[in-house]
This record gives sequence, C-alpha cells and structure tokens, in this order.
Amino acid sequence: MDNEKLIKIGDFANLFNVSVKAIRYYEEIGVLIPGYVDIYSGYRYYNLENVITMQNIIALKNLGFSLEEIRTFKNVNIEDKIKDYQNQIQDLKDKINNLKHFSLQKGRNDIEMIFINDERVIGKWGLLGVAQDLESAKEEKFVEDDFKIQEIYLLPNGEPYWVISWTKDTIYINGRPNHYELINDKLYLTIMDPLDMKNSKVAVYYNIDNKAYCVEEIKTKDNTNVPYVADERLIGLWKTVDFINSPYSFNPEKLQSSEDMLSLNTLDFKEDGIVSVVYKGGKSFDTKYTKDYIIDLILQDTLSKYTYKELLGKKYIIVEWKSGDYVFGKVINGYYVLEK
Repeated sequence: MDNEKLIKIGDFANLFNVSVKAIRYYEEIGVLIPGYVDIYSGYRYYNLENVITMQNIIALKNLGFSLEEIRTFKNVNIEDKIKDYQNQIQDLKDKINNLKHFSLQKGRNDIEMIFINDERVIGKWGLLGVAQDLESAKEEKFVEDDFKIQEIYLLPNGEPYWVISWTKDTIYINGRPNHYELINDKLYLTIMDPLDMKNSKVAVYYNIDNKAYCVEEIKTKDNTNVPYVADERLIGLWKTVDFINSPYSFNPEKLQSSEDMLSLNTLDFKEDGIVSVVYKGGKSFDTKYTKDYIIDLILQDTLSKYTYKELLGKKYIIVEWKSGDYVFGKVINGYYVLEK
C-alpha cells in the first residue's frame, strides 16, 4: 500500500466539502467503497478510484439523480473512459489487495515480547465509546467511529487469542502495540493509526468482570441445532466470483476482489441438505445447510447467513464469512459472492 496515494476519511470528506457521516452512508448503500479498510482499527482510506467515483456522485446528484439511480448508473458512452481509468489504477489496486491479504494473515505470534503482569486488568472489558484524544475520553466526549472491537478479554499471563495479546501498559491488536492507562476502573486504550503512527484515537472500556478466562470460554457459538428446510433455488453448483465488505455493495459489472484473493472456490448444494465445500488448493469437506443458512462453513458452531439475488439475468448468493473475527470479536468482516 502506497501511503502517498491513500487519503484518510476526514481529509477525503473535506476534499469534497461533505461530512464524514455522508461518506459512511455512501459506503453503507454501496455507491462508494473505500480503497482500504483496516478491519480491526476501523480506519478507512480512499484512493484515486474513490476520488473519481466521488466526483461522479457529486456530478450526477447535481444533475438530479437519486442515490439509488447513481448506484445503478450505466452509460455505454463512458465505457472506454472507464477502461482507461481502470488501467491507471490497476497497479494501486494490486498493492491494496496484497496489503489486505498480508494484514489478514499476519499473526499475533510474530510479536516477541517479555510479559509483565498487571493483575488489575485481567478479565472482560466492554467498549464505552471512542474519543479523539485522552482528555476528551476522560470527559466522555465520544464521537461516531468505526472501531470494531466491542469487547476485550485480557487473559492471565498475557495469553493471546484472536488478534489480541498484552503485557503491562500495552495491548497488541493484530501485531500493533497500543498503550493503555487504567484510571478509576476505566481502561483508556490509545489506538494508533496503522499508516501514520503520529495520529491516534482513544477507546474507553469499562470493567465487566475480573474473571481469569481461558480461550475456549470466550468463543461466540451460534445455535447450529436448526431443522432442515429445503431451498430449491440453491440446488446445484455455485462458483465464487467476488469478496465484498458490505452485503449491499456487490456489483457484477465491477468486482471488488481479484481472483487470487478468493480462497473459497465452490459450493455444491445437494437435495438432502448437504453442501460440498471446495477451497482453492484442494481442501474440501461436506457440511449441512438449511433455508437461509450454511452450517459450520468455516468454523464449528457457526451459522453463515446467505442472501439470494438475481442480477442481470444471473443468479447469485451472498454468504457471511464468519472467521475468527466473528468467533472472538463478533465481527463479520466480509461476504463471499457465488454465481450459479
């Protein structure tokens, strides 16, 4: 990822004289997808393609188009120009995709640290809010923010789980150190900007309990004891075509992920409630499904909801990707799109 070619959300909003809230709403409805999102810190960054997209959104709004019309806008006269822009940004997109892959794969076990105990913080902590700085945090002047980690467990002896590990005064999130202070039973965690370590925000946690948890106790487990209900639309073979951040952002004419980033290959749904799962690289297994859900698609004790769509004469399903981010952080950070 090239820092000079990415823009933070606040700067991006100022560039077009709109609010950060408007930018987030455009993402929610699928008209503007950030070039890069750090899934743990919630920081969003925008690239050259996003600048062009935002210029088009403003131009079309000035011409009287609704946001829904903009989301589905198509004009054959601009196809050649779009191809020119796509060629210019392809190199940047490749770098962004590679960094996403690196960020997801980099393990907390890469950290080498000497553990120093802090008995005061062992236990479960719930997010109270996020502030722009420590003074604002102490006054509970919280702001709207996309920080994803709603709960933190600090396990005895600094035992790591998910993307979290810790030692006295420091909590590591996805391998990055973040300083904490304990003041009046509240934990003030300074979250560093992963691109610019001079910038930060402060997440404030309140103490839920001081129990010495183990990893198995803190896993989120769905109720997978659900009866089989047929869904005739699913029967047959489906192949992965895209991976998206929001279930509403899929556009079959503008895919968001390159093929080499798609680890799930196919799903083959049978009439008896069995689905055969095949990953790239050869890994395969059978699991179960019922109407609206696939059971244990990635990890045990998970229900992955799917949504059926028909677009441009083709049939698609959009499937929740419940990885360790869901099991430990209750975060669904992506959705696979498969075409029949």
